[in-house]
Amino acid sequence: MKYFIFSLLLFFGLNTVAQTTPAKVNEQRRFNSDSRLFYVWNPERDAYDLKDTEYESSVIDIREINTKSNGYIVISLTDDGKTRLYHGSIVNYSIDDEGVATWILRSKSARGKVALDPKKKKITYSFESNETRYVKIFVFNLFFAGDENPSEQSE
Repeated sequence: MKYFIFSLLLFFGLNTVAQTTPAKVNEQRRFNSDSRLFYVWNPERDAYDLKDTEYESSVIDIREINTKSNGYIVISLTDDGKTRLYHGSIVNYSIDDEGVATWILRSKSARGKVALDPKKKKITYSFESNETRYVKIFVFNLFFAGDENPSEQSE
C-alpha cells in the first residue's frame, strides 16, 4: 500500500513539474519572396538611395533553437541568375508594440539585422554597418500560402 501511495505522489509531482517547466523554442520558419528592393546609404544626401529592384525569388529561413535569441538566419537570393547567400547566428531578439520582430545577427565577418513586419508582408535585412548606421538594406516582399502570386496574376 505504501508503494502505491508513493507511486501516486511521485506521478502527480512529476506531472505538476512537467506542466510548469517552460517549453523550449525549436522552430524554423521559411519565408518566400518574389521581389525585393535594394537600398544603399548616400552620405552626400544623408539618405538611402534605391539602387535596384529585382523580381526574382528569395528564401529567408529563421531557425530559433532553445530561445528566440539563439539560432541562425539564412537568406538565399537569386540575382541575375546567380544565387547569393547571407547568413548569421542570432544574438538578440525583440518585438515592438506594432508586432515587428527584429533579430540581430553576427557572422564571422559581419553584423546585420532582420526585421519581420507580418502586417505589411515585408522582411528588411540591413547589413554592412559603419560607425553610425547600416549601409545596405534589402526589403523583401513576402507572399504566404494562399496568396496569389503577383507574377501569375498578369497572365
